[in-house]
Amino acid sequence: MSFSNLLLVGASVRAAAFSALRAGLRPWCVDLFADVDLRQRCTVTRLTGRYPEGFWRFLNSGPPGPWLYSGGLENRPRLVQRMAQRRPLWGNAETALARCRDPQYVAAALRSAGLPAPAVTEAAEQSSPARRWLLKPRRSAGGNGIRFWTPKDDSWNKNDVYCQEFIEGQPLSLLFLGDGRTAYLLGGTRQLVGEPWLHAAPFHYCGSIGPLAAGLVQRPSLAALGHVLASQCMLKGLFGVDGVLRDGTFWPVEINPRYSASVEVLEHALGTPMLQWHAHVFTHHRLPDRPVHTADHSRAIGKAILFARADLHFPADGPWLAELRSPKPVQLLPGFADIPAAGERIDKGKPILTFFAAADSLSACEEALRQIAVDLDRWLFGRYTRTGSCEARP
Repeated sequence: MSFSNLLLVGASVRAAAFSALRAGLRPWCVDLFADVDLRQRCTVTRLTGRYPEGFWRFLNSGPPGPWLYSGGLENRPRLVQRMAQRRPLWGNAETALARCRDPQYVAAALRSAGLPAPAVTEAAEQSSPARRWLLKPRRSAGGNGIRFWTPKDDSWNKNDVYCQEFIEGQPLSLLFLGDGRTAYLLGGTRQLVGEPWLHAAPFHYCGSIGPLAAGLVQRPSLAALGHVLASQCMLKGLFGVDGVLRDGTFWPVEINPRYSASVEVLEHALGTPMLQWHAHVFTHHRLPDRPVHTADHSRAIGKAILFARADLHFPADGPWLAELRSPKPVQLLPGFADIPAAGERIDKGKPILTFFAAADSLSACEEALRQIAVDLDRWLFGRYTRTGSCEARP
């Protein structure tokens, strides 16, 4: 069986597909969007059946090789396990998913190792009134459905949601490579979460900027965090840890046991095809030698996702057209990605497209992203119809 082919499934697989191309793999893809820039480079099918159960029918089609999932499927461990029995999985299956997506189990494992972890409870109203609590769905991705707990939330089903202590600070994301026994910390990014300038809902993921300074990611406590999670949750391959930096301490708030949104930012910033290392874990059943980064660490890379502040149909013309007419090699940072087809309807609150920037610092990179967002906003939402929906500029 050839392992140069890789089936990618998930809500959106464009970023993972481009990472696979940078790693010398041949991706073929199934997701919910089949965006134009993905179709230009890869074989892709838009899932029209039930999500995510509809991915099952694609396991026996296409060329032989392993498969990999992106965001969302970590919430369906039984489906992932069934699919892994049909086609080799480059990722974490049922047991690992059940552990790392159990907030009580993760909090207990971290505290046993002397590491910080936010409090988790099923009865926020009985806990310290000095604490603020988040009500979080057990099946969530990208921050969807998260909100502050209030006393009115007294009839929620503990099988569906739980309360986690709210930690105020700078949202960060760490990327690890594990082999089920230990893990390397590959790098970290600042997260953009619920940003009004991107029209993102509160707590929704809307971008990443990195890499973080070496002085932060080389802390022994973060290396210990990766080791504990890999060993206690049996995590293999790439996995992400979202958290908050408060007063110099990193507080993990969620484990993403798969290819995560920050991978492509770190790949461009550090000059490394990280899916090669991911593949090594599953083909050699061990970690590779500690990776060496080759890019200029002084360059900050950022990506942001613009959400629709009103209903719109995606225009045929725009600044993203240069990207489609003359696609750059995947090793180079694109200007735009996840580009919808002309005329596609995008409802208010849904993601429109992704855009990128590079600068000499994290703060300058964020400022560049903000300016691009302003320009896109003017282009996409230049005038309104009488019904209140938005028409793109001609």
